[in-house]
Amino acid sequence: MRTSVVARFTVEGFHHWPDAPESVGFLRERHRHLFHVEVAAAVTHANRDREFIEFGRDVCSLLHMKFGAPCEFGEWSCEAIATYILTSINAARVSVFEDGENGAEVVA
Repeated sequence: MRTSVVARFTVEGFHHWPDAPESVGFLRERHRHLFHVEVAAAVTHANRDREFIEFGRDVCSLLHMKFGAPCEFGEWSCEAIATYILTSINAARVSVFEDGENGAEVVA
């Protein structure tokens, strides 16, 4: 059995995709999303090994320290944001969704 704590939060941010195909060419321009982030971290016991409220705040702060508030992600995709979080902290899984709809998941 494996146990993880999970934190979910939203961050306001902007990004763009310069190489977007013509069918979604509007994504080439800077645009705003509420990025819904879910981060899971492994724990070793069942009595709050890692406090998940603080965990979520720490990850949100990590993003604001690097990208500002609101976050200016530039050309970063959901996949890139999730990879950055995963490699910056000790996480088992990170999901990032644009406006709670479509997104990406990266697993350690």
